[in-house]
Amino acid sequence: MTALGIEFSSRDPDLFYWPEPSSHGKPLDLLAIESRIDKLEDCYKIACDIEPLPWDLLEELDDEIKQLMKVRDRIWDEWQEKIRKEVTA
Repeated sequence: MTALGIEFSSRDPDLFYWPEPSSHGKPLDLLAIESRIDKLEDCYKIACDIEPLPWDLLEELDDEIKQLMKVRDRIWDEWQEKIRKEVTA
């Protein structure tokens, strides 16, 4: 079979693939926390469109997001400190 003068049977197999998203060397637990925060923020935005506003749900989501952000900051600081120690050692 040919199209535009190209013989398809003689082509190399298609080797295209989607690369894994870059984590920039972040620890896996930090990536998991960031992913969970993103999902909760999406839920929060969706809940804001419900009429009447579900204040209990919004407060619950907001509290969980704030708690996870504290955990994320702690993990980030530990990771950065570990990097600093490796660089200075």
